[in-house]
Amino acid sequence: MDKVGYVEKIKALSNKYGGTIIGWRRRLHEHPELSFEEYETSAFISARLDEIGCKVTRNVGGTGVTGLLDTKRPGPVIAFRADMDALPISESDGVPFASKKPGVMHACGHDAHMAIILGLAKLLSECVDELNGTIKFIFQPGEEANGGARRVIEAGALENPSVEAIFALHMVPDLLSGTIGVRSGYVTATDDNVIIRVKGVNAHSSAPQEGVNAVLLAAHIVTALQTISSTRISPFDIATFSICTIKGGEAQNVIPDYAEMTGMIRCIKKTDKLIFRENIRKICLNTAQALGGSAEVEFIDGYPAVYNDKKYTKILMDSSAMIMDEADIIEIPMPHMGSEDFSYYQEQIPGVMFMLGSNWKDGRSGPLHSPAFNICEDSIPLGLKLFASLAFTLCAGETHSS
Repeated sequence: MDKVGYVEKIKALSNKYGGTIIGWRRRLHEHPELSFEEYETSAFISARLDEIGCKVTRNVGGTGVTGLLDTKRPGPVIAFRADMDALPISESDGVPFASKKPGVMHACGHDAHMAIILGLAKLLSECVDELNGTIKFIFQPGEEANGGARRVIEAGALENPSVEAIFALHMVPDLLSGTIGVRSGYVTATDDNVIIRVKGVNAHSSAPQEGVNAVLLAAHIVTALQTISSTRISPFDIATFSICTIKGGEAQNVIPDYAEMTGMIRCIKKTDKLIFRENIRKICLNTAQALGGSAEVEFIDGYPAVYNDKKYTKILMDSSAMIMDEADIIEIPMPHMGSEDFSYYQEQIPGVMFMLGSNWKDGRSGPLHSPAFNICEDSIPLGLKLFASLAFTLCAGETHSS
């Protein structure tokens, strides 16, 4: 079968199973589960993979699941990843298949991610005689909780057999359904949390000279921290640091002895993250000491930045061009300042994540992580076709290497 032939087969099978896959997405949407609590979701995915004929491994890194499709012929070992968890958000859109769990919602598109990868397993299982190598389908818990990808990797999801490259997509309402966004190199930012604890001396407000006002120290620190971006980071780099909460004091007539601030570092380069960390610590400690108090700074590592492998990005774009108009393949000009734990896989092996447009033509899809988030389901069959075309490009062997 030549390229035209397998593209036609992909389209035919996608159309054949499109309704089933959208039904899976709706079923998953109705029954969302929070990070590392995806028990029902895990059981549903495992059952579908069993029906498809994949070798299933359960309880991977907690509630994770992997499915293995082995062609029994030598060839590449590639993986496709979907995240499973929902968010603590109450749905407001009112679709017929809305969440049945109060206060929990698939507001980030993970229900569609899972349905697409399940659909991919279904489609490729019917084409196994035309493929070589091994394809692994990874369903990962806890993407929203900064730990899921690492647990899955530590549990051996990229081993036995060793995965050579991994792929994922993300629904985005910033793009219309029918389009995709692709970028080689950095795609997202880091998201390190910062906690600053400021200590002063308690006193009555009638005798301020007897105390050290921790809130006042915090105010000076916040102001000084703003100089890091303007004096320590290159204006050509993509980086930002913001203080987003500040709490201190309990009574209007008492000089507070404690204040706490939290914020987030978002940047692309690891060197910029280190510059932020060094200067945040230095400014906090020195400013507090100069004003008679003290400070402690804690950094909590967030996700690394997603970094798309150049070679595999080119392969993805070429294989996508066989499925859709090249005008609808949008090269993203700059990294997004959000974060995604797919980056942990990319620290181990080459990988690519692309953005799948999910907005309606009338623009009614709400933003990610909002109660009104509602994807256009036409994006789901497109995501399936694109992944299937990529799998054929990588695993169809000499028959399709021309």
